[in-house]
Amino acid sequence: MSDFPFLPNSGHSGNGASLAAAGAWLEAAGARSRHAFASGVFRPRRELPVYCHPVALFLAIWVLMLACLSVHVSYVIYPDFGIPFLIFIVSAGSLLLGYFASTAILERDSLQDEVTSYVLDVTRLWQLNLLFCVFAMVLIGLNWFTSGPPPAIGDPSTYLTYGKLKQILFPLLTCIAVNATFDSSRIRRSLFIVFAFGWLGLYLARGILLVTFLEMFFVFSLRSSTGRRRQYLLALGALALAIAGMTIIGNLRTAHDIFIDFLQIRDKYSNWPMAFLWAVSYISIPFSNLCWMVAHGTSHGPTFAFLYSLLPTFMTPSDPYAEVYGSMNIIDGASTYLQAWALDFSYLGIYFANLIIGIGCGWLAMRAYPRNILILSIFLTSISLLFFANTFFLLSTVIQVLAQIFVQKRCFYWAHPGILYADEAA
Repeated sequence: MSDFPFLPNSGHSGNGASLAAAGAWLEAAGARSRHAFASGVFRPRRELPVYCHPVALFLAIWVLMLACLSVHVSYVIYPDFGIPFLIFIVSAGSLLLGYFASTAILERDSLQDEVTSYVLDVTRLWQLNLLFCVFAMVLIGLNWFTSGPPPAIGDPSTYLTYGKLKQILFPLLTCIAVNATFDSSRIRRSLFIVFAFGWLGLYLARGILLVTFLEMFFVFSLRSSTGRRRQYLLALGALALAIAGMTIIGNLRTAHDIFIDFLQIRDKYSNWPMAFLWAVSYISIPFSNLCWMVAHGTSHGPTFAFLYSLLPTFMTPSDPYAEVYGSMNIIDGASTYLQAWALDFSYLGIYFANLIIGIGCGWLAMRAYPRNILILSIFLTSISLLFFANTFFLLSTVIQVLAQIFVQKRCFYWAHPGILYADEAA
């Protein structure tokens, strides 16, 4: 019986035969190509932490959204609980429908169940990471030349508008940090991670820093051989670290009094720790915004604005709902991953958006682990951040997925008992 209620059972075949085959192939390939290789074994799906299952993570984030909304940290938080709960029911129901439909079609075959052992071409991995660094430096240099130094050492107030081609730059920096976690060299690993986080920090890109941190965390959780209890403790520690980091950057970007005034924080919370206020407000206010939009009645579309984020910035049309926001108690613009869907099609849009995500969750649960571990980490991160924005339909997400598919095909070799093969010939 699977430990995950929504995850079909999976066997574990990381036995001596596959490891012996991997070891023999690794030695021969290393001598032939002068590349450094590393081998490892993934755990079976049933041994993964529950937060690595997309449906369990989705439901946990929604419970957190409802809990934070109930705090009413701001004067303009949606006052009733009926509409928020109804949105949750529609979202959870349609996601589960899509998930079970997907898993019923994508029956896992026995060959895929056996894939647990892998060999990593470390040399090719760090070479690709170095190439990503070169591309990133070209874009960073272009921005420095045309717009001056990054916001952290220039004008912090320009963090939203500074620079160009950030839809390419930020995914590259995220890939560099995430892929560095697989590098067997501690020095290279540290340098790549410092490079990525350093430049993201100079850009004051708090959201992308959080995305990068979460992807690294999920990759660690999917690869780690430590016990579940320790992994859950590490998850709590990672959550505390993420909140602390986001609070520090938030305080650098926004003064305390401006924060309290802009978000209309209630007087009884105004002197509470900023870590609490940042976390609760950034989870509850987007959800409240969505509830106000839905409560205003019928849809305003269709405009298909939920697809605008897939376009380059210079091609993105103006927001078709700019005039609508003025008639609502909307703060800060963010309205969860369902904003454009709800404005276009009301509850029907909420239904279809979650149905599509549910179908994707079925693929993630049955096909993504372990051969698509880098892609799995991207979408687990998107699910983790659905309380704030729709990162599923982002051009930067598409670019990162394509980059990581390329890395997986060029660097990972997968083993069955007695067989080792690559997605692409070396």
